[in-house]
Amino acid sequence: MQYLLRNKISYLLIGLCISSAALAQRDEVFQPDHDDLPYYFGMSIGFSNNYLAFNRANRFLASVSPSSTVDPYSIVEINPINNLYYNLGLVGTLRLTKHVLLRANPTLLIIGTKNVIDFKIKQTPTLSQKLNVSSSIIHLPVAFKFQSDRYNGFRYANLMRHYLLVGGKFDFDLASNKAGKITTPSTGISVLPNTYPSVLSGTDMGAEIGVGLSFYLRYATISPEVKFSYGLKDLHRLNSTYPLMNNLDKATSNFVYFTIHIEN
Repeated sequence: MQYLLRNKISYLLIGLCISSAALAQRDEVFQPDHDDLPYYFGMSIGFSNNYLAFNRANRFLASVSPSSTVDPYSIVEINPINNLYYNLGLVGTLRLTKHVLLRANPTLLIIGTKNVIDFKIKQTPTLSQKLNVSSSIIHLPVAFKFQSDRYNGFRYANLMRHYLLVGGKFDFDLASNKAGKITTPSTGISVLPNTYPSVLSGTDMGAEIGVGLSFYLRYATISPEVKFSYGLKDLHRLNSTYPLMNNLDKATSNFVYFTIHIEN
């Protein structure tokens, strides 16, 4: 009996020690000196949804008029197509004040090729055609980061904080000089030329706003983030020989990013 009692007491003491250690870990503050760093670096990975926002030009409006005498190759329907990029980048943050920071996040956006618009022409109004272009973008955003104080989360002390981003961007599409192609369903044949010269400008600038949540772990800070990017530059190039894009009065490129930043 005494042997069994000693075993029970031993197990109880071990259990109390484990519980105390667990409670002590919950009271630990990870990276307590992080807010004193003048700057820090990291990497980012994620994906983004891209689409063209455009206004239809007077030429397009004339072609869809019932009394129109415009040639049979005129566009009668045109719509943007969403595309998914994969993002890989570096991130550097400079502390200005306790709650205001300056962040740069140069990123490579990878997709290969993408269909940017879906359209139909007067001669074949039931045949949906797409314009396919190559794209590989260097994305250079700079933003002010407004962050809250750290607060408790998931029973850990000072584990997390939220933040707001406001800034701008410059984009360079390395594949913008490649010719675009017209693609059709396997059951249809396009009467338009199969290839188009470069139809979108390779440089862009825009405004960005985003929100994120930072988790301060033992060895790194993990920050999931959502960001909205609005292009300010007209990207389409007029070309009288290949008038597909001339049906657009203005075309800008918008993005929605979901990114995870991993910082030291």
